[in-house]
Amino acid sequence: MDIKTALEIGVAVITVIAALYGVLFFIDKRIENRIHEDAFLRKLASALRPSVIFDHKGSVLIDQGAMRFIEAIDVELDEQGPYPKRIVIHPTKHLSYAPLLTPLESDLANISTSRGKKHDWVYTVDYFMTSEEREMLRYRLEIIL
Repeated sequence: MDIKTALEIGVAVITVIAALYGVLFFIDKRIENRIHEDAFLRKLASALRPSVIFDHKGSVLIDQGAMRFIEAIDVELDEQGPYPKRIVIHPTKHLSYAPLLTPLESDLANISTSRGKKHDWVYTVDYFMTSEEREMLRYRLEIIL
């Protein structure tokens, strides 16, 4: 083999390695740009941990993917104030596990869960310590898949 052929083979090998490196760098850069996009992160979060934030009237404040599983949220208020005594979640399909309901305010409450009619989940809320009278109470409901 002469020097010219060896040089051509060496250049070809270096070209192939450079092309592969360039393709891998391009793919890595596209993935990195994609995972830093807000729209992609919101879509990923709604698929992995769908949740919804709603108020004491049952109004949805922020939907993070959970409302595709929920038909409606009914809130039955206590007579003395804005504190719910019962929250009923109406899923669109059967959920094996009760969605996780968490109050977002600093009040302390005992929340018990039971099955309702059809696919419903019923939460009975018993507040035993409230810090102050509020105009709005917020709750986070996370669907457990």
